[in-house]
Amino acid sequence: MKIMVCHDGSENAQKALDQAVELFKASRPEIILVSVVEGAADASMINEELFEKQREERRELLKKIADRLSGCCCDVDVVLANGDARKMLLEAVNQKKPDILVIGKRGGGVIKEMVLGSVSAYLVRHAKCPVMVFHT
Repeated sequence: MKIMVCHDGSENAQKALDQAVELFKASRPEIILVSVVEGAADASMINEELFEKQREERRELLKKIADRLSGCCCDVDVVLANGDARKMLLEAVNQKKPDILVIGKRGGGVIKEMVLGSVSAYLVRHAKCPVMVFHT
């Protein structure tokens, strides 16, 4: 079984990953961690440096998570992409063909509790596999 988990470095994403691992660990799945870093806002050197710093921090975080998962229960693959999160996550789904896609719902106030975040809603509508949205 291949489980793709979207991870943006947030607490909600980590909770969704932890819950998915707990739910599926008996089947010893392959976990595909996928994360997207959006590009620099403009071509200035400062924005490019911030983007590179964020990309490196995300790479280190994914490596740490992958090492922890590999040591306890799962085979792990990591995908780190640049660009629009919705499009890049959907592209990863189309390339890796997971059995299920897991994403954490973004937190928010009362109004936001009624709807999914834009990325999770997009993936629910467009992914060609089941999508499990964890409301953390």
